[in-house]
Amino acid sequence: MLKKLIGSGDYPKLIKKLKSDLKKNKRVFKKPEIKEWCGLRYRNLFINEASLDIEAVEVARSKPIFGKDERPDKQKIADRFLKGEGPDEWKLELPEIEIKELKKTTLVFCPGLLSGLLPVLAFQHTFPIIKEKFGIRIIQSNSHPMRSCEANSVDLLNAIDLGIGLDHNSETISESEAKPPKDMIIMAYSKGMADLMYVLSIRPDLKNRIKCIINWAGAPGGSYLANTLYDTIKDFNFNIKDQFDMLMKIVSPIISLPDQIKRLSEYNVKAAILDLTTEIRGEFLKKNLKKLDLMNIPIFNVTASTTVTEVPYFQIQGVLDLNKYDANNDMQVTQKNSKLSNPMATDLAMLHGHHWDVSYSSFKKMGLSFASNHLDHPFPKTAALTAILKFLTELGLVD
Repeated sequence: MLKKLIGSGDYPKLIKKLKSDLKKNKRVFKKPEIKEWCGLRYRNLFINEASLDIEAVEVARSKPIFGKDERPDKQKIADRFLKGEGPDEWKLELPEIEIKELKKTTLVFCPGLLSGLLPVLAFQHTFPIIKEKFGIRIIQSNSHPMRSCEANSVDLLNAIDLGIGLDHNSETISESEAKPPKDMIIMAYSKGMADLMYVLSIRPDLKNRIKCIINWAGAPGGSYLANTLYDTIKDFNFNIKDQFDMLMKIVSPIISLPDQIKRLSEYNVKAAILDLTTEIRGEFLKKNLKKLDLMNIPIFNVTASTTVTEVPYFQIQGVLDLNKYDANNDMQVTQKNSKLSNPMATDLAMLHGHHWDVSYSSFKKMGLSFASNHLDHPFPKTAALTAILKFLTELGLVD
């Protein structure tokens, strides 16, 4: 029935039927035609939202030598910020969805490696807008920036079980103000996805509260760059207090260390990098992926792709190294290692941007350009997250 509706182009009836079927059985996501529709629908919603963003349209505008860029705004957005979509998808006229307040579901965010050490936090300027726009409660896991997935499970479970972490404004939620979330959608970025997978492997009961997972430029399969970095530091004996700054510069040259480093005693650089190696992540998935799939939690993969000319100069070598495996890497992770591939996982989009661009606000606006032209991060993150919430609402996964 669903396949027939997709072919007929009767989109309103298709949307209604899919929502009804999902309510009965979430494993409808295993059907290839449903996966294809979900990707098409999300990209359509993203194009619509981003085409309303004046700054995004301006970034997407080409500058021909003669004349003007006469392309429609939707085409500009699709050409600039998406990769791998079908031809002329921007032309599709699908039903719009209007949502008001989302007060029954909590968005729990799992940040990645180095969270708090980079100039801004992931989605730092997007979450307040989303909160204001939709009223959805947002809890960010106050994950440690540099330790193992197992160790970080404590931070993530504080957010999931107790409501302790950071709010939409990235301000600390005190224990007295904390309120355990009920139904959740979980959005995991970079190493945050590996942290989340570990939590699910030890807490399968969470399947009853997690409506879905958004794997946002995640690293469930690890990174080949982590392999190289771990080989560099594995035999390095260092004093965490005296040589910490030097070690962090090896990890990333733009890390900004505060005068007083919080939770210094908890840093375990080797363990954090080891957990991002493809060998460790591959072993974990081999052991746990089937069990995770049987939890029947819908997982939506959103990956990113960039080129060597679009990244900060100090990331160029990383892109070149990853190009040996996949020319569509995001400067940190290949497409394969950024996705979960199982029946309950669905690919929504390959975004055109690098690993930081799709999640962080501009570093340059913070006065930190690091002599690079590619730290402005123009990808329209608010439009992308708005499209996610509209997409999930349409499927009935968010109330």
